[in-house]
Amino acid sequence: MLFAPKSGGTAKKFRPNSKTLSGFFYGGVVLSRIAIYGGSFDPPHNGHKRLCENLFEAANVEKAIIIPAHSSPFKNGCEASDRDRLFMCRRAFFEKNFEISDFELNRGGKSYTFDTVFAFKNAHPNDEIFLFMGDDMFLSLDRWYKSKELLTLCTPVAACRTADRRFFSDMRDFAENTLRLSYDRYILSYSEPFEISSTKIRELIKENKDVKEFLSPEVYEYIKERNIYK
Repeated sequence: MLFAPKSGGTAKKFRPNSKTLSGFFYGGVVLSRIAIYGGSFDPPHNGHKRLCENLFEAANVEKAIIIPAHSSPFKNGCEASDRDRLFMCRRAFFEKNFEISDFELNRGGKSYTFDTVFAFKNAHPNDEIFLFMGDDMFLSLDRWYKSKELLTLCTPVAACRTADRRFFSDMRDFAENTLRLSYDRYILSYSEPFEISSTKIRELIKENKDVKEFLSPEVYEYIKERNIYK
């Protein structure tokens, strides 16, 4: 189910500053529930969108900030340029509940989630920050850069992409026993699996195979027009 109504417009850029998202503070009161969803998005596909939509609803946030990474600590680099990945994200996440940020692209270097969340939280101290991710990323959270400090700044919201209840239980055990999070400091939600990765989509494009079913029409046409991944 889609929760973000289509506006037909282009998503706005987002930079963390005191005048965006929440214009007024009242001491100690949370004014906005904002999600951060980062990744390489090389390219952004329907699985990314589905996960973000499901977690948006599960966390009951007001806005999700989509942040393409300049250089992911988990990957060796991107095939598409920073500019193309940014533009593809704008086309994939165009509804009014999404905003696209070039924060990590402009910062350069390794895109550590802690640094990004710290900057956003520092700019918006009265907003509650949620961090969207898949189950694979969630189960590696204890190995992230400054993971303990990160978890004091935001609430992780993870998608369990399998119907196996035992796996869901394993995720909950990991949250409480490894990450030492109380039940109100994380959110787990089921998300229907998307059986293809960005890596596989790139491979299929190189082989001149049709990938239309895996991408939004806007992203598909952008890749085709720019001859990306050939």
